[in-house]
Amino acid sequence: MIDLSGYKLTFDDEFNSRSISLTGAGTKWADTRAEWLGDAASDVGFGTSSFVDPSSGYDPFSVSQGVLAITAVPDRTPFGVPGSWESGLITTQRTFSQQYGYFEIRAEFSSLPGAWDAFWLLPVKTLPDPNGLGRWQELDVVEHYGVWSKGAYSTIHTTDRVLNENWQTQLQVYSELPNPAGYHTYGVNWQNEQISFYIDGQLVGTRATPSDMHQPMYLLANLATQEPASLAGIPITSKIDYIRVYSADPSATAVSLEPVSSPAGNDPGTYGAVTASSTPQATPTSTSIGAGSDQLVFKISEDAYLGDALYTISVDGNQIGGTLTAHASHAGGQSDTIAVHGNWGHGDHTVLVHFLNDRWDGTPATDRNLYVDAVGFNGTNLPQGAIGNVLGQTFSFHDGASAETTTPVITPPPPTNPTGTPSQTQDGSSPSIGAGPDQLIFKISEDGYLGDALYTISVDGNQVGGTLTAHASHAGGQSDTIAVHGNWAPGDHTVLVHFLNDRWDGTPDTDRNLYVDSVSFNGANLPQGAIGNVLGQTFSFHDGASAETTTPVITPPPQTNSTSTPSQTQNGSSTSIGAGPDQLVFKISEDAYLGDALYTISVDGNQVGGTLTAHASHAASQSETIAVHGDWGPGDHTVLVHFLNDRWDGTPDTDRNLYVDSVSFNGTNLPQGAIGNVLGQLFSFHDLVG
Repeated sequence: MIDLSGYKLTFDDEFNSRSISLTGAGTKWADTRAEWLGDAASDVGFGTSSFVDPSSGYDPFSVSQGVLAITAVPDRTPFGVPGSWESGLITTQRTFSQQYGYFEIRAEFSSLPGAWDAFWLLPVKTLPDPNGLGRWQELDVVEHYGVWSKGAYSTIHTTDRVLNENWQTQLQVYSELPNPAGYHTYGVNWQNEQISFYIDGQLVGTRATPSDMHQPMYLLANLATQEPASLAGIPITSKIDYIRVYSADPSATAVSLEPVSSPAGNDPGTYGAVTASSTPQATPTSTSIGAGSDQLVFKISEDAYLGDALYTISVDGNQIGGTLTAHASHAGGQSDTIAVHGNWGHGDHTVLVHFLNDRWDGTPATDRNLYVDAVGFNGTNLPQGAIGNVLGQTFSFHDGASAETTTPVITPPPPTNPTGTPSQTQDGSSPSIGAGPDQLIFKISEDGYLGDALYTISVDGNQVGGTLTAHASHAGGQSDTIAVHGNWAPGDHTVLVHFLNDRWDGTPDTDRNLYVDSVSFNGANLPQGAIGNVLGQTFSFHDGASAETTTPVITPPPQTNSTSTPSQTQNGSSTSIGAGPDQLVFKISEDAYLGDALYTISVDGNQVGGTLTAHASHAASQSETIAVHGDWGPGDHTVLVHFLNDRWDGTPDTDRNLYVDSVSFNGTNLPQGAIGNVLGQLFSFHDLVG
């Protein structure tokens, strides 16, 4: 195994996010070579392929779960060499170069006939060919051909006459992999006297360093095609887990190793090399929300990974303030302080801290967490504090204020439905919410662990009532009955039961679960009922009422934005929400399983539009377009895509996923786009408008 003790990590892309552009300006990678531009959106390429930028109309790149996928397809745009396949190349020609060092890629190359994968280096300045051999300087770390997938070729290109007299012996190393499928690492240790090639960290061959290979070189990686690509079918895809570069130069500047997400495991680490210290911890913040004489004080921290943790705080089902962002490092022993004010009245109350964007990519270092380190009410610590990371955490407190208190406590009136009639309050067995002639009946149960399960019920993206609490024991065969009333109009409707505070601490006995035991609409059972515990569960029903029904159905007016202009409704392929001159455009897809993926989009903690439904198939490389309009003002802004009803039943075929394939702001792609499926995904953008 290669030992890089004494080396420094000088370049790293773990492909947790996408940083690719036409020229490399403002990104790690360019997708064209300056001297080989064929037109405004492509590199002329080689073999039977051209390398295209997404502005061509075809995007060969996608990034998901820490992997860059490059996909080649037969000619489909006016750009590139006519008739060639269209594929992708990435290069640091304009952004990074280095003389000597260890250069490594971890990749899963394509075994389809016609695939031609490569990771290679080129000099910043090509030297002349003094002997007229038609040669140049190039260092091919690995070339891989789909027609011969067990073989890997490493080749040195030089103008040296003697080395070229028997180039296959003196300039090339051929290796065969006993198990070529899956991910492998391919590396080269280029030094002043010798060039050594490695596969999976093991030395496979050495060659003398040519006389013209002593200057900085930059990186390239690509998927090209050659015949018989036409036999492969489409698409041809290769995957890159990471590209890392190391230097033994004492004056080299070390960089931080980005969070590691290792598909199929077996990330080899840095072989003993030094990396820069992690980014300095953010300064803990102090925030105050709400108003009133009572005060809840939270100590909050996070494990930040690909963005900070986002959360909300609600008391008795009513959210206070907007979406909050954690900053303090849990590992560093820091905490943010959140003061929540209110007048909650005498008696018992329930608090929910709802973690909106949990993410875990398989290792402790690739895990975004939120922690409630402590919580107190009016100066008294609550015993449920400091209990770690969950999607949603509940706390209870008792307000002992009496009528004689010097500061009167205002008790709000009971909640009312649209007719003004007070809704029946939840008593643990039979709550009734909403109003109208239509009725959905839910049978709900729970596994109570460190508190009861909390949830909400929404119809067509509109929440009915507040936050509900489960009480009935699933293990005991009990169920709460929830009656949801409304006037939903003829046609198809979608219901979401959103489980807010899932928790699992590693065993069946330390697992908080919510169960929808059954659901019916106007007396008819829905077939999707009784399908178990998920973070959010969708159901569909059809209202057969017509205009001639004896009970009129009230159709709500179209949703309006702040200017009272009706927003465009979702049609499965192109949705527009909000209003204003600024525009965020999302490409969204899903893995549909037992219903479509549901999600919301928020900017700076303010939700735009209602609950959205994904329709486009990720497996089929489809995407629907969501245009989010607003007037967000100059400065930095944060966007949250919140996946409401994730579900996984143990296999890739029983997994409901939501994907943000790309996102742009006012026509400019955001580098965090195309980063796959999470419960909530963050994006940042900067508005330059003054």
